[in-house]
Amino acid sequence: MTDFLERAAAVYPRRVGAVDEPVQPAGSQGELTYADIADLARRQAAILDELDIAAGERVAIVSHNSTRLLTSFYGVSGWDRVLVPINFRLRPDEISFIVEHSGARLACNLFRHQ
Repeated sequence: MTDFLERAAAVYPRRVGAVDEPVQPAGSQGELTYADIADLARRQAAILDELDIAAGERVAIVSHNSTRLLTSFYGVSGWDRVLVPINFRLRPDEISFIVEHSGARLACNLFRHQ
């Protein structure tokens, strides 16, 4: 899963890998280079390690489509965990149902107003 990102970060570390929309609910991260994306993914994986989230366990993430969600695909799935992306527009009861039904050990909210 991380082969593409690790190669891009090694060969093109300063090239823009993703651009967030300038106006969005959680505030834009602007342009992220491949090195930035790889670093954010590694940091997310390290936090999951600290929380003892093992390989194969599910991590639910409430987010809109953004660079935060993109890096989570690498930071969670790239380290052998299962990402459960959840649309931030769902009602709290719908989010709860998905989290419970998925068996997620951890639920994170990447959606926050600035």
